[in-house]
Amino acid sequence: MRRISTFATITFFCALAIGTAAPAAKLALSPCKKPGLPDDARCGTYEVFENRAAGTGRKIPLRVVVIPANAPQKLPDAVTYFAGGPGGSDVEEGSWVAQMLRGADGKRPQTRDVLLVDLRGTGESAPLKCPGIQGIQNVQGFLDEFVPLAGVRSCHEQLSKTRDLSQYTSANALDDLDEVRAALGYEKLNLIGGSYGTRSELVYMRRHPSRVRTAALFGIVPNDARTPLQFARSAQKALDGLIAECAGDAACNKAFPRLREEVAEVLQRTGKEPARAELIDAGTGKSLEVRFNRDGVAQTLRYMLYGTDTAAQLPLYVHLAAQGDFRPLAEVARNWGSGLSSDGYFLSVTCAEDVAFIREDEIQAAVAGTFVGDFRIRQQQAACKAWTSAKLGPDVLAPTVSDVPTLLVSGERDPVTPSSDGEKVARQLRRGVHVVVPDGAHGNNGMKGRECEEEMMVKLIESGTTERFDTSCVARMERPAFALSLGEPEATVAAAELDRLAGTYRAGEGGFELRVDVINGKRLRLSSSDGLTLLFVPTSATTFRGDYGMAAGIALTFRLEKGRAVALIMDRGEKPEELKRVP
Repeated sequence: MRRISTFATITFFCALAIGTAAPAAKLALSPCKKPGLPDDARCGTYEVFENRAAGTGRKIPLRVVVIPANAPQKLPDAVTYFAGGPGGSDVEEGSWVAQMLRGADGKRPQTRDVLLVDLRGTGESAPLKCPGIQGIQNVQGFLDEFVPLAGVRSCHEQLSKTRDLSQYTSANALDDLDEVRAALGYEKLNLIGGSYGTRSELVYMRRHPSRVRTAALFGIVPNDARTPLQFARSAQKALDGLIAECAGDAACNKAFPRLREEVAEVLQRTGKEPARAELIDAGTGKSLEVRFNRDGVAQTLRYMLYGTDTAAQLPLYVHLAAQGDFRPLAEVARNWGSGLSSDGYFLSVTCAEDVAFIREDEIQAAVAGTFVGDFRIRQQQAACKAWTSAKLGPDVLAPTVSDVPTLLVSGERDPVTPSSDGEKVARQLRRGVHVVVPDGAHGNNGMKGRECEEEMMVKLIESGTTERFDTSCVARMERPAFALSLGEPEATVAAAELDRLAGTYRAGEGGFELRVDVINGKRLRLSSSDGLTLLFVPTSATTFRGDYGMAAGIALTFRLEKGRAVALIMDRGEKPEELKRVP
């Protein structure tokens, strides 16, 4: 959805919040002031049994956040969000939902509470963290092995001392959520999710069908996806589509007339001898050398295809790599390889619900003729052999059949959840509407008209129906232009001029927050509450461009008053967003 978006002593009675009688088991919430959450957010903790079937033993504290409705007439159903991964934090990644409901100017009445719950093993709900394979130290491991086996074994050894890792499944996590729903007194929920979050939605819809009012799914993961079996084929299809799009674009074709050949050359060269590149650790400002073998290049290209913004940079980055400059690709690898989600939850879920059902006799056909090959499948299989996970029956793969009004949105060139998956899921949803975004990817940052996605979500929640549902705004969505250069030249700006820009900036009341710091006296670092860090280089004393990777294509402009920065305007190729400096 968005990656830059992002996150009791005073008893809070549910009867006051949603206008219904409070249930027997209360969940006390109290005011909380946390980065990324609106000022009126209320937080609490709800404990569930790790082993739900046994109903005894160790308990898991779940982080719960409610962003209350601010309209005079509150409606009894809530809106909840499921993050991707598996392993993302629903709280940190989902706070934007309230901002969406309140409108761009924050003046639209929010008629429903927003309920955010970190699923067991994620966020701040007893997270299954694996520090040895996270952060900047994992970038090389990400390139070489995706999930470094030594780190997986070490993490398993530590976590299994205090956790039963087989209890961390989608079913258990979603049953936890329903318990929280009941404790807060909500009769029904409106579900929103992206990527693995759509699997969470489908599982919840199957297990608690009477509790779902509407559902919106973006980048759909079917129950029987058996990831990562289809990743290589989907990525190849997305790459072929991008190459064809570049060939049909006059400017892109002129700049990169040999794109397909250059992809092959870079892969072939790194298959013989690794390439090296130096990048800057956004956290410390120190230099770090990374090494690209063929598999490292392949999965970096695959991840570039995830977003329409990074896909638009792929032809340029491949061209530079073909000329020997791998730094742009290295920055992409840094962004993806140094993530801070709960890797233990990722392993527990995918090993039990996906990898366990991949048959050896189908792998070769699934990867034949693809640039990714069987790398990802083999790496996850190896990791799962070193990890304890639940032993589930084939019923976990059964489709979700429902008559809940559901909006499904797929990208035409999604390299991980292709539109065919969305179509397959939609066939089992009797009131489902499936929309395919032309030129869309797994995430559509940078697309003009991307606000269409939020417009459709709000329309679904407000109307509660997909009858005569208007999806015409999708036709206004337009992919970002292909990047033909790295951008304007870097300017020399005095350290004192950069220092005055440092601070915290917020996108409206209750909007996401970004922290701005100066790195090495030359660059700016933007940090979000969910741990994402991006580097920017100055093109003047108040304007900056993204330094490769996820930051590329993003422009920053600071507004000064009396020599002090008071606002930050972020332009991602869509509608520019203004973030005001927090005093």
